[in-house]
Formats: sequence, C-alpha cells, structure tokens
Amino acid sequence: MTQTHIIPNIEEIDRDQLYEDLRKFLSPEKSLKLPKNDTTKKLLTNMYTETEAYLIVNGFKKPLGPRLGWSMRRKTKISKEKLQEILDDMIYKGKLIKKGPFYLIFPYIPGGFEFYFTTNRDDPTRMKKAAEAHDALFYEGYPLGLGKMDPTVYRVIPTIEPTKKTYEINKSMEIEHQILTYELMEDYLAEKDIFAVVPCSCRTAAALAGNPCKRTDENYCITAGALAKNSIESGVGREVTLEELIEVMKKAEKEGLVHETFNVQEASLFICNCCPCCCGFLKSVKELGNYAAITKSNFEPLVDEEKCTLCNICVEICPMEAMSLEDTSNGEASVKIDINYQLCIGCGVCASNCPQEAIKLNKVRNETPVKNLRKYYKKLERH
Repeated sequence: MTQTHIIPNIEEIDRDQLYEDLRKFLSPEKSLKLPKNDTTKKLLTNMYTETEAYLIVNGFKKPLGPRLGWSMRRKTKISKEKLQEILDDMIYKGKLIKKGPFYLIFPYIPGGFEFYFTTNRDDPTRMKKAAEAHDALFYEGYPLGLGKMDPTVYRVIPTIEPTKKTYEINKSMEIEHQILTYELMEDYLAEKDIFAVVPCSCRTAAALAGNPCKRTDENYCITAGALAKNSIESGVGREVTLEELIEVMKKAEKEGLVHETFNVQEASLFICNCCPCCCGFLKSVKELGNYAAITKSNFEPLVDEEKCTLCNICVEICPMEAMSLEDTSNGEASVKIDINYQLCIGCGVCASNCPQEAIKLNKVRNETPVKNLRKYYKKLERH
C-alpha cells in the first residue's frame, strides 16, 4: 500500500511544516529542545518517515502522554489495519513503546534518541544519516542546553568497590558523611527485581556516524524493572541476575567507563556506562566545559602518596583528564599525582583501576537528588 493511501489528503500536506511540527512535538518544556535548523531537519527526516511524522503529530497529544489505538484512528483517519501495522513497526524500530494498551512517544532527549539507537533496527542508510546529524548537532552547541536544566538529567554514581570501602569506614559517622542507598550501586539496584544488559545508544550512534568509541567495543548499559522487561521481550536486552550485573558494572569500570543514571533517589530504570568520546553528557562536559550538564557524585579521590608507585594508570584512564603527574621538587626529583577537583566528577574510575589501592574515595558533598521521577519533573517545570 502506498503512502498516498495511508495518509488522507497527503497532497495538501506541507512536508516542511510537518517536520517542523514534529520538531516542536519532540522538544517539550521538560526536555532538551531541538534547534530549528537544517541539521535537525536532516535528523528528523531520516529518523521518521512522513507517515510516522504525520501519525506522531496528529495522533499523540504530547510526549509521554499515553494514547489508545482508537483515539489515534479518530485523529488521523488511518485505517485500523494500517495503523496497527505502522505502530508495530515503530515499536520494533524503537520509535515508541507500548505499555499495556497504551502507546507512548518520548521527547528526543531524554528517551527518543536512546530508544532508537539502542534498538538499532531501522534502515541502515537512514540510521547513518540520522547519526551524522546527531553528531553535527553536538558541535553546533546542542548539548549546552543540558546545563540549563535544573535539576540536571543525569548524576554520576561512584564505582562499586571503592565506595563500599568508604561506606564501611564512614557508616557510623555524622550525617553529612553517611553514604546512602542511592550512592551504593549494589543497594541501589537491589530495589529492582529484573535486569538486562542492552546496547549503548551513544556508542551505536557514534559508530554509525564514523566515530567509533575509543575506550571499548562492548556494550555495558543496563536496564532494570519495567524497562528491563520491555527490552528483554523486544529482544534488544539480555537478561542477567543482579550478581551478573554487578560483574558487568565492574568490568565497565576497568574499561574506564562512568556510571550515570537519572538524577533521582529511587532506583532508576537504567544505568548508562559512559565514555567521554561518545556520551553526549560526558562529551559536552569534557569538550565544551559544560559541567552544569551533570551532577557530580558526592565523592572525590584522595591519593595515598606512600602507597602510590606513580604507575600513571590513573592519569591515563581518568575520563575527564583531571589527574596528572606534578613535579613538586625545588631542585630535587619529586613527583606526585595531582588532582584537578574542578574537572573531577567523582566517578571513582581512578580508584577502581589503581593496582596499589593507593586511591580512596572520600565523601565530600551531600547533594541529594529529588525523590522520584514524578517529583523530578515537577521541580523541572518550576524552572
């Protein structure tokens, strides 16, 4: 069946206006807004066909607003059989999700980009062009908008073993130094009952755009709870136990990847294991100096100079290049590890990879995320 028979009065539809309406739809107040320019047009015209754009703009009220099939049929005038075919195909390609009888569309970021490139099932030529456009948007300053979102979308979770050791030392100390559930990876994840490892959207998009990851060729991102169930059922995710998941996270740390998740206290539906060369958040922090784009962890590394052998591993693996060898001599040979805490995000990758265990994590802040996603969006709306 041709597109002419799918969309009523297609001859009367202004294609440029259709994709402009789609841009506005995918850029609500709570999200990172897509700019109005040719790069965004290239992104959206390759990510969504005209039929899909028409369905989204006319069939849905807003991103994350659940819609039933009969309601979309009434708004779009697309036949029941054809609408179902389109919706099923969009689900398969990661352009929307179904929850019970309801269909949901995500804003481009966060949600739409991640689902689309994690699923990685659309036409390869279209995906490559969309990935190139997404990459180009970065250098046009698109991620700078992340720094204006309050609260920030993502926060850093420190590495597993170093944080656990800090917890064992400080668990009976005063409140500002106590380590809470959302700061301890194992306890944080244990609130969920199902887990899956999924492909990384950022590394997939970067590879399609011709800029493969410089740190790893594996995927370490994870989903939990309802999102894990969805990814397993769709065939995108690989189910793992909590114990297996923790091992995946530790392996990601050895690759120099940073744990990031939604900036809330309640256990998130996902944790990304991020690199500074592909992740839009970390890349914008490192390359654009956009430190307001993320919330640092509450921890900072501290080097025990007596244990340190100056092997340089921490300097080489630090994702933010916050560590360096400093010559402290006054005529005598004396070198130590110097940490630029303005650049440091408290990820703990240095501590996880120190062979001498000469780096420990200290809790130095008590930044508390909002309770849950509902409260997060409420707070976001007030800014």
